[in-house]
Amino acid sequence: MPKRTSDDPHPFQALEESAYQAFREWPVWLVLRERELDAHLSTRRPAAAAGAGPSSEQPGGDTPLDQGGK
Repeated sequence: MPKRTSDDPHPFQALEESAYQAFREWPVWLVLRERELDAHLSTRRPAAAAGAGPSSEQPGGDTPLDQGGK
């Protein structure tokens, strides 16, 4: 087994660094994903609205996803 030098990273150092970066970027990813889903839902909404009004499955109008999860 080769000896470790001072510039060799510890085995889990790279894993810890990538986990930390993923943790920091998670809120940004969520915002981007929400925008992507909103764009997808808005393109599908006019086709669904061409029917004869609101369906019996959604008496209140928007679903929680349409409201942006709020």
